[in-house]
Amino acid sequence: MKFLNLPHEDNSSAPIRCRSYAYDASQQAESLVRWEQSYEQHSNGGFSGYLDELNLGGVHLFEEFTSQALLQHCCVNEDSIWIGFSQQCQSPRINANQLQQGQLMVRPSHVEFELATPSDFHIFGLVLNKKTIADEFTGLDSDLWLGHPENILITDPRPQLSYELAKLIRMLLTDDSPLNNHISEVGSQARLQRLRPLVTSAITDLLAQITPQNLQNPKDIRSARMVVIERIQKHIEQTGEYPLTVSELCQIACVSRRTLQYAFELGLGTTPIHYIRNCRLNLIRSALLEEGNEKSISDLAIEHGFYHISLFNQHYKQLFGETPTQTINRSNSYSRRIICRDMTHR
Repeated sequence: MKFLNLPHEDNSSAPIRCRSYAYDASQQAESLVRWEQSYEQHSNGGFSGYLDELNLGGVHLFEEFTSQALLQHCCVNEDSIWIGFSQQCQSPRINANQLQQGQLMVRPSHVEFELATPSDFHIFGLVLNKKTIADEFTGLDSDLWLGHPENILITDPRPQLSYELAKLIRMLLTDDSPLNNHISEVGSQARLQRLRPLVTSAITDLLAQITPQNLQNPKDIRSARMVVIERIQKHIEQTGEYPLTVSELCQIACVSRRTLQYAFELGLGTTPIHYIRNCRLNLIRSALLEEGNEKSISDLAIEHGFYHISLFNQHYKQLFGETPTQTINRSNSYSRRIICRDMTHR
């Protein structure tokens, strides 16, 4: 496979085979160009990540790695269904629901969701066009995947199924994949036409193992911790401001300090005060990386509730592994991720 480094803008057409590397969480969020998503970093240290993907039109599959704990705000743009899973013991949370190893997350397009992921995290993803699903599934199988337009669905723990799906995705993303070798002499368009039905059939054969009894809707097991977090997030969305103290958070959520602490630790895996502080630090970082920003570091710090500048610098460096000044100096490199596209598939 021959690779070429390309700027981010050249990737907007969604390559057939691509691997990209990022060294900033926001930079990583741009990797899936057909998604609307933003990442907030919530663990300490410099960030690194990659996205390895194969896009076949109606079928898009990928493996993503992120080195730091993130809160991801996600929305699939196309008329598709996203299926995500991880084989790691340290599992993610989707909309404050803790998943078990081997569970699959299912989410339709144009519906936002939050994904809290731990450090050093690998996640596999499938984005299937609804027409592709309708062509492959019929009757009850089709209703299973297309009959829940706004719900999150998760399977019961199915380690063997997630293992087989991960094995298939990794095989397809391997440079010397038998499937790629099988069609290596075919032209790019013919290659695409040959590859898509084979991949689609292999994926749907595995997904056909899932029955309605294997699926659950987390909304049915909605807990008090979700209500607490949603109240605070709604307040932030409406006012555009982050509360600065635990007392403010308790007043907004209408709960005690103990209940607030419990909700955040189980729902997001962090404490309320760390969550709010990290959110404000992420906002400052985004402003520092914004082209044309004319505000000084101290002005941004005060604007976001940090009145002790040296303490702000300490918190910032602890979270991101660099000083605010270093972020500014590295902004050009953070604005362009390294993209490696398989030139033989063009």
